[in-house]
Amino acid sequence: MVNTNPTQPPKAGSRPSVRIDSEFAADLADLMSTGGTFADAVRQAVGQAAQLYRTAWAHGVCPPGTAPVLLAYQLGRPTPPTPATSGYDASDTPAPRPVGRILPSPPPGQQLRPQYADELIGRRTPQAPPARPDAGRPARA
Repeated sequence: MVNTNPTQPPKAGSRPSVRIDSEFAADLADLMSTGGTFADAVRQAVGQAAQLYRTAWAHGVCPPGTAPVLLAYQLGRPTPPTPATSGYDASDTPAPRPVGRILPSPPPGQQLRPQYADELIGRRTPQAPPARPDAGRPARA
């Protein structure tokens, strides 16, 4: 059955289709290069974006129902599990985390105004930002 309202999410268990252009195919190739399937890549990407939206809404970064703008992110290397060296190590495994969503803590400091954020990430602004007061000083040795 065709979804007559494209802004409504598909129902659980349905198999939505998406047209894949060259840019989307390249993005999928990057995500799938880690060994996952198409479905794994889409689930992971949608899950990360949804968590970003929920966190922004919960902490008042933007009003609910509007898309937040991602200004920065932090990456980390996956840590491999420590191999057990004796029979006692197996009992030290932590209990599984409870089922449910835990939102990250609010971002540190006050959120940047969109105009100022545009200046920081290098977009052109109607007027030049003010010069730094120490711009004329020589560099430290």
